[in-house]
Amino acid sequence: MTKSRALGALCGLLAAACSGGGPTDEPAATSAPSSNAAIEQAEIRFSEIYFHASDPSPITLQDTGPVAEFVELVNTGQATAQLQGWCITGIKYCFEAAVELAAGAFLVVSADEYDGSLSNKQDRLRLIDPTTEVREEVTYSDRWPWPELADGDGYSLQRASFAGDPADVASWIAALPTPSQPNATVGVSPAREVVITEVNYHAVDDNPATTFIELFNATAEPIDLNGWCIEGLEFCWSVATVVTPGGLLTLQGSYDPAQLSAASDRLRLVDSVGTIEDVVAYEDSGLWPALADGYGHSLQRLDPSMSGRPPGNWISADANPGSFVPSSIGAPLPTFDDVTFVLSPDAGVDFELTATVTDAREVSVAYRIGFEDEHTVAADLVDGHVSAVLPGQAAGALIRFRLVGTGDGGIGTWPRQGDGAQYEGTVVRSEPTEASALPRFQLFMPDDVYAAAASDDSLHGDEGYPAVMAFEGEVFDNVLIRIKGNQARTNPKKKWKVRLPAGHEWFAAGRLVSPVDQFDLLSAATDKSYSREILTADMQELSGGYVQQVFPMRVERNGSFFGLYMYGESIDGDWRDRYGFSKDSLVYKGEGFAQLEKQDLVLSQDTLRKKYERHSLSYLDDNDQLLRDLITTLNTLEGDALAAFAYQHIDIPQVVEALATMRVVQHSEWQHKNYFLIYDPADEKWRLIPIDFDLNFGHWFHSPCAARCDDTQVLYWPNYPDHNRLARVLLRDDVLREMVDRRTRTLADEFFAAGLIEARLDELAALMGPDAALDVRVWGQYGARQTMAEAQAILLKNYVVVQRVRYLERGELLPTAQEGVPAIEVGTYDVDDAGQVVHAALTNTNPVAVDVSGRTFDEISAVMPAGVVIPAGGTILVVFERQPVGAQVTPQLVVTAARSG
Repeated sequence: MTKSRALGALCGLLAAACSGGGPTDEPAATSAPSSNAAIEQAEIRFSEIYFHASDPSPITLQDTGPVAEFVELVNTGQATAQLQGWCITGIKYCFEAAVELAAGAFLVVSADEYDGSLSNKQDRLRLIDPTTEVREEVTYSDRWPWPELADGDGYSLQRASFAGDPADVASWIAALPTPSQPNATVGVSPAREVVITEVNYHAVDDNPATTFIELFNATAEPIDLNGWCIEGLEFCWSVATVVTPGGLLTLQGSYDPAQLSAASDRLRLVDSVGTIEDVVAYEDSGLWPALADGYGHSLQRLDPSMSGRPPGNWISADANPGSFVPSSIGAPLPTFDDVTFVLSPDAGVDFELTATVTDAREVSVAYRIGFEDEHTVAADLVDGHVSAVLPGQAAGALIRFRLVGTGDGGIGTWPRQGDGAQYEGTVVRSEPTEASALPRFQLFMPDDVYAAAASDDSLHGDEGYPAVMAFEGEVFDNVLIRIKGNQARTNPKKKWKVRLPAGHEWFAAGRLVSPVDQFDLLSAATDKSYSREILTADMQELSGGYVQQVFPMRVERNGSFFGLYMYGESIDGDWRDRYGFSKDSLVYKGEGFAQLEKQDLVLSQDTLRKKYERHSLSYLDDNDQLLRDLITTLNTLEGDALAAFAYQHIDIPQVVEALATMRVVQHSEWQHKNYFLIYDPADEKWRLIPIDFDLNFGHWFHSPCAARCDDTQVLYWPNYPDHNRLARVLLRDDVLREMVDRRTRTLADEFFAAGLIEARLDELAALMGPDAALDVRVWGQYGARQTMAEAQAILLKNYVVVQRVRYLERGELLPTAQEGVPAIEVGTYDVDDAGQVVHAALTNTNPVAVDVSGRTFDEISAVMPAGVVIPAGGTILVVFERQPVGAQVTPQLVVTAARSG
C-alpha cells in the first residue's frame, strides 16, 4: 500500500463551489465531484492522528520535512475514491482539487495544509462527504482511557480496527508514527519496570520542600537509576542509585519543587536509553482526589502493574513515603464523569440523572432527602452510560446523591474517594416564604450542629462545622463554616467564614469576578443601613484599585429566613493571583494594635504572630525577619533616607490609593488592625490593604457602646491613620502627602458628586428593604429602633452631606479640583525587539500635582494604575512588569503600568 499527500488547497467557501478562498471547517455546498452513488460507496476512514509532537523533534514527512501534527485518511474500500469536496472539521480542511485515493491507499493531511490545529488536550474530528453526511467522527483525548503515549511521547494514535467505531477508544492504539507505512498492529505502552507509586505534590503546610515522589521497583532484579529522568520534574539521576527488587525509593529535596505543579502535571519516567517506564498525569479535582491538594493527603497508586494514567488506579491518603504495599486489583476502580442532572427541578417531578462510567459492571445511586438516612436505587448501565431516576420531592427539599460503581477493581464513587464532598445534589424549586428581590443563599444544617457552630468562638483559619450550601440550585456538600471576627463574635447575629470542600469552587451563577473556594457572610450587625460595605466596594470599584467584591443575599437555613447577609470576598491566594502577586508573597493580617511600632521587635515569634497573623509561607522558620526589618526601618530612618526607602520598597500608588479611598469612606479602624500587609519579592515592595468596612461612613468604635453605636458623624482626623508606621511614611512626607491629598480630592469629586450616593442608596433600599425588615425581626437591633431607610437617611445627612460640603464646597484639607486633562510630557522610552515599550518617563510640567490614575498614554501604550500622582515638576518612570527598583541616587517613583490595547 502507498500513501500520497493531499494535492488540494484549503476549501474556503460554504455556499459556493470549492474553487478558492480561505479555509473552512464545513463542507462546501458544491455539485458533487463524483456521483452520489460513488460517494455513498466510498469507504474513507480516519487512520492516524498525530496530535502532540514530541519535544523537541516533530515527525518528518518525506515531501514537506518536519511537521508538528497530521491527520491521515485511508481508503478501505475496493475502488478508487474521489475526495474533491470532502472535508475534515476540527482542522478546517476541505479538498478543493480533484484528488483520487486508490483502494487501500493512505493520504496524509499535514499541519502546513490547514488553518486549524489539533489540540494537545482534546479535539473532535469529523469526516464529511460532499453531500454533508458525517462519515466518521472521533473525539480523542489526552486523558485516560485514551492511549497514554500518544500525548507528546513521540507516538501517534493509530486505528487498530477499521471495523470498529472510531469514537470508541478501543479502536485506537499508540505507536510510532507511520506516515508512509501501514499502521502498527500492536500498541506501545510503558515498560513499568519502575513505577511512580506516591506523589505528594502539595503538602498540607504549603512547603514545597516537603513534596516528594516515591518509586517502586516492580521487577525481581536491582535497577540502577543512574541516567534515568523524570520528565515534567526536570530531574535526572547522575550517580549510581540502586533500587532493590520490590524496593522503594523516595525522591525528596533533590529536584526543584517549583517544577511539581500543585494543580495538574504530567510526569514521565524515562530510563537511561530513552525507554518510557511510566507516565502519570494527575489533576487536583474532578476525577482525581482533591484531598491530595494541600489537605494532608498524597496521591497513592493501587496496582503498579497497571497504567499510572487512570485516576481509578489512585486514591488519596495521609502522606506516607516508603510504605507502599502493591495490590493486584487487576482493573481500575470505577470512575464516573459527565454527571448531569437538572438544577432546581419542579416539585413532584422525577429527578433524572445521567453519567458515564469506566470499569464498572453495575451502578447504584445512594441518595438523601434533607438529613434523612440514605436510600439506594439501581441505575441503568449500558455501554458505559449511566441513567437513573429518583422520585420527585416537595418544594424546597434538599436532594443529595452519590453514584456507586462496582467493578473488577472494587468500588468507585462520584464524588470520588478523596473528594472534599460526599454528595452531589440540588434543591427542588420553591419560592421564598416572603417576597424578596435578592438572590437566595440556602444553608442546610441540623439544629444541633448549627447551635454548636454559633456558640463556638474558638475556631480560626480553615476549621469549621459541616454544612450544605446551595445557590440557584447548585449544591455544595460538606462546606465548613465558623463564626469570624474579633468583637463581632459577641454579636447575636454572627459573621461567618465559609470554606468550600476540597476540589470545588463557587462562581455564584456568574456573579463573581472569579470563582472562589472560600468567602465571608457579612452580617451588617453594626450597620442598620445595610449599605456601608456595599458603598465601600462601590468606592473601590470606582477608584480602579483593589476591590473586595460585596453583594447582598437573602440567606435561609433549612428553608426558613436566616438573615440579610452580604457576600464578602476573602483576600486569599485566589484574590492575590487576580491582582498579580507572586506565589512567594509574604502576607500578614493586622490584628489588635498592629501599628508596626518599635516595641513589637522584642516580641517572640508566637506573640508577634498574634498581632500580625501570618497568612502565607507559614512553614518558614524565619522569625518573621522581613517584617521585623520593616518595623526597624520604619522606626529608625527619617527624612530623605526614609523617603528613599519608600520609593524603593513601598508600592506608593497602591498605598496612596488605599489612604485616599479610606479617607473618602472614613474607615476608622485600620491603623491598628483590619488590614493586610503584603510583601511581594517580585518587586521587593510592601503594600497596605484595608479590610472590614462595616464601621465606615461615620461609624466608629468608641465607649460606651463599642461598635454598636448609633452615632454617625464626620471625624476630624486629618492625619489618620498615621499611628500605623507604614501609612505615616506617606502622611508625613510633603511630596508623598501631596500625592495622597490630590488623589483624595479626585475620588471625593467622583464619589460625592451630587445625587450619586443618594441614587445608590435608593436602589439598595428597593432591593433589600423587605429582607432588612425581616432581619430586624429575627435578630433585633442595638440602640434606637431604625428602619433601613431611616438609617440610610442618617448616613446621608450626618456623613455624606457633611463630607460633600467639607471637601468639595469649602475645600478643607484638600487641593482644588483637578480641571480637564492636564498635560503630561512623555519623555524618552526604550522598546524591545518586538517594538513594545519596556520603560518610559512621564514628566509633570504643571505647578501642581497631577492625578493620572487610570489614564492611558497612547505614545507608550500604557494604562496607569490607580493611585498614580505625579508631583509638580516631577518625573516618574513607567515599567510593565513587577521588578525591584534598586537603589536610586535621586529617589524617583517607579510605576508598574498595564499595556493598553
